[in-house]
Amino acid sequence: MVHKKRPCGPGGSGVDLLLTYQNLIGQMLGEQYNFVSFDPRGVNNSDLHLDCFSEDAKARSAFFRLHRTGATNISSTSLEEQYYSSSIYGDWCNNAVENKSPHSYYVTTPAVAHDLLTFTEAEAELAGQSPSKAKLWCYSISYGTVIGSTFASLFPDRVGRMILDGVLNAEQYYNNYWTDNVDQMDEAMETFSTFCHSAGPDKCSFWGPTPTNITARMNGIISQLQNHPVPLSGVGRPDPPTMVTYSDLKTLFLTALYTPLTTFPTMAEILHQAEFGNVSALAGMYDQLNSMTDARLIITCTDSYRRNKLTTMQEFKIWAEYTTFKSKYIGDIYPSFLEGILCRSFRPQLPDSMVVQGS
Repeated sequence: MVHKKRPCGPGGSGVDLLLTYQNLIGQMLGEQYNFVSFDPRGVNNSDLHLDCFSEDAKARSAFFRLHRTGATNISSTSLEEQYYSSSIYGDWCNNAVENKSPHSYYVTTPAVAHDLLTFTEAEAELAGQSPSKAKLWCYSISYGTVIGSTFASLFPDRVGRMILDGVLNAEQYYNNYWTDNVDQMDEAMETFSTFCHSAGPDKCSFWGPTPTNITARMNGIISQLQNHPVPLSGVGRPDPPTMVTYSDLKTLFLTALYTPLTTFPTMAEILHQAEFGNVSALAGMYDQLNSMTDARLIITCTDSYRRNKLTTMQEFKIWAEYTTFKSKYIGDIYPSFLEGILCRSFRPQLPDSMVVQGS
């Protein structure tokens, strides 16, 4: 039996993922199996790649400068600037498809599910078995769980064994309206203070006599940067002048939550330095957050095109206010990470077979 390993993403390479963790996967699921992964349409080694800005680096950089204004509540205009500038991205992608790559929007998750069925039947035929009776065995992670659940929905009688790990809410994914993700982010952040206190001053440089003390000092740094961004002149250093902002600090928190056990010690040291006035380690963190690969956004936006619930300024405002309400540490930076608002001006022309039906 051959197992398919679903990629994370969207936009992530399943081939690279399997090559990176091949020994771990064997230990988890059993060395008696063959493991096969793949790059979905438009990703890495698979075709239908699209460069929305058609190699115009100046235009891409100009868009980033206009759109990436930081946390949604960092200024009186940040949210509006993100919303109104977002249409520029879809306009460029639509233009690239119409003039250079007419099939590059054919990368939806339902299309990938059909590809998986084709792979599964081909492997069965190669093994001398009936293609019509072939069933998919798979282990899916993150966005791969959307691929897995979509396959199971489209072809329920073609599922053998399926493990969905780190499950994404498929309905929220297809609606482009994420709410579950922020529900427990602050609880996760609070574990930083608990772990730091338990580790002791030798292992946590931001240690305090109680977890409450650690949290209070961290909140003080947040408040300080929110009201007073710090200029770094770069004089006498190879780095250009920059400004360390509240958005840089919020980016540190967001990235730390993805790998807390490995990142919390680094976060503690950065907070320790910031507490004594040295914020240089935070410089550029928000700019580096940019996860806006064309592959990721094109898959996301074509998947949600007929169901997108994040299209108007009012919808964007309500959603951004919700994420901020649910998470004081992550909520106001989270829209800049997901970038779902960029989907509002996409205009893919897709056959029904490539689209999830319903609302």
